[in-house]
Amino acid sequence: MNTNKIETMGGAVNVTVHKNVLKNDGSTYAKVKRATADMGNVIAAVLKKTKVFDEASLVAASMLFKEAALELISQGTSVNLLELGTLYPSAPGGIRSANPTESEIPPLSLGFTPSKDALDAVAKAEVASASLSDTSPSIGTIEDLSTHRTDHSVTAGSPVRITGNRLKIAGDPGSTGLYLAPLSEEGSADETEADWIRAADESFFRNTDRYLELILPESLASGQRCALIIRTVASGGKLNKTVRELRYGTPLTVN
Repeated sequence: MNTNKIETMGGAVNVTVHKNVLKNDGSTYAKVKRATADMGNVIAAVLKKTKVFDEASLVAASMLFKEAALELISQGTSVNLLELGTLYPSAPGGIRSANPTESEIPPLSLGFTPSKDALDAVAKAEVASASLSDTSPSIGTIEDLSTHRTDHSVTAGSPVRITGNRLKIAGDPGSTGLYLAPLSEEGSADETEADWIRAADESFFRNTDRYLELILPESLASGQRCALIIRTVASGGKLNKTVRELRYGTPLTVN
């Protein structure tokens, strides 16, 4: 433990609100964006309340408590952690055998049951902000790799690099992908999607959250203005049921 960095922590809790993709009722759920206090922070809080103990003694005592608790846990014993809750050994499920031997039992894990005092304490935490989590794709720049221009002009049949966040394309090819929708003189795309051009899956040579690199379809007409549309079920390394869509705000002009 680095005693030179013992300090107190403070502040309220920030919450992000996420859409519940497992239901279609518009419901949401919240996640707490939390900071983690280490034992140094706990010791700093103790020193603010009492001068009976010095910092070095508390550091030494905390290390002894840790070693003793780990020894008890290694013996398969549940441990009440300073009346904050109970840390206990647990056996994961999923054993295939109907009459398993000791060697077939998966390695034990740990569970934690908070005490009433701990639950009462967390109930007092103040929520400072609640913000809606943005899980849709976003684009920063589009570069024509044949001309290195980033002015939203692209070349049919040539490579482009799209940089942004949550860009990775995944899902059913019938409902996801990268599309180029020709725009009318008024700047609108055909909402029936009849003339939309989908980039072939094999045209991508990079498909990640931060970068999309692909060869644009050769069928794009020179001088045509197109809307760029991305549809994907990927989000933060996971695949969801809901298709997320991005319609890039600036039209692309085909060279």
